[in-house]
Amino acid sequence: MLKAVKVRLYPTKVQQEIIASQFGTCRYIYNRSLALRKFVFERYGKTLAAHDLIKRIAVLKKRHPWLKDADSQALQQSVRHMDEAYRHFFRRVKKGDTPGFPRFKSKHHSRQSYQYPQRIRIDGSKVYLPKVGWVKAKGLRPEFAGKIKTVTVSLEAYRYHAAILIDDGIETVEPSHNGQTVGLDMGVAAVVADSEGVIVDPIDFERELLKLRKCHQRLSRKQKGSKNRQKAKMRLSKQNLRIANMRKDFLHKLSTRYSENQVVVVEELNVKNMTKSAKGTEEKPGRNIRAKSDLNRSILKNGWGMFFEMLNYKTARRGGRLVKVPPEHTSQACNVCGHVSKENRKSQSHFKCGACGHTANADVNAAKNIRDRGMTGYNASQQTAA
Repeated sequence: MLKAVKVRLYPTKVQQEIIASQFGTCRYIYNRSLALRKFVFERYGKTLAAHDLIKRIAVLKKRHPWLKDADSQALQQSVRHMDEAYRHFFRRVKKGDTPGFPRFKSKHHSRQSYQYPQRIRIDGSKVYLPKVGWVKAKGLRPEFAGKIKTVTVSLEAYRYHAAILIDDGIETVEPSHNGQTVGLDMGVAAVVADSEGVIVDPIDFERELLKLRKCHQRLSRKQKGSKNRQKAKMRLSKQNLRIANMRKDFLHKLSTRYSENQVVVVEELNVKNMTKSAKGTEEKPGRNIRAKSDLNRSILKNGWGMFFEMLNYKTARRGGRLVKVPPEHTSQACNVCGHVSKENRKSQSHFKCGACGHTANADVNAAKNIRDRGMTGYNASQQTAA
């Protein structure tokens, strides 16, 4: 089974210069490969294979000797990443989606990265990176033992990290769950309501978002090219990273708690389409979210997509499974008698069935419907709104 751990790196100034050079060379190879593939396809209607593009690296090294300073396998890996992005684009086009074409990488992007496919070693609290040497690391865990598959070195908010992918050699997973099935209803006022009646409030970002706005204001007042602007940009990047880490920490703890169940049932939500169609009618304790942008922000900040990804691999790691069911009428159907009507949901939090009089929290009632659909199977034609 594959496992990953992300550690903080503390390279010296000399190592930072080498890593910066690796970022630049891998970015250059990625962009040249993408440009060549795009040119050949537009001019001749053909697609260059990844191994053909990798062969061209040797030609580019003759033209540009500075490419020889970079790790050769890291350069090859950047071509493979471009190839995967390119093929993924066409796979989504065939499915009827409208994905964006692979973009060229920019040196001005807030996050830079490159990947080593092999020749990585770990010794205590240090990680060996080819061309860089032994780099001090923080966050290595002894339980992550096994064969190292890849190591992705990244720079974000002026901090260096290494994402280490390890194969622990375990093929069969012993179930360690509690044998229960739980349904989860995702929302804005409550990020999660489960079929057991537990309601989880979203994390409060107001204070951090206020700091973020102040960082933006300070950056806008600095003169371009000045050292003070560079410092303000660094503070802004760190604040963005802090908010992202707070969200990940919250979702990791939440997904770990629910992955203890044998089966976790959720709605099959398309967050991208939801933000397009949001009309700003959701209610929140103490105020109404009227603006469409405000509702979209509330949907996106909860990180539903990231939460589902965490649930998927964590339930599989424990021997359980994640089930997705259609979301039609989950909030309008009565969990007791099955009556479906828009009038059943009196408000954001109150549900009262017009047929049998059953009352409950609207989100908990929806979570029970989601759980039952996952246990018995569901066909959208079985229920029609009254």
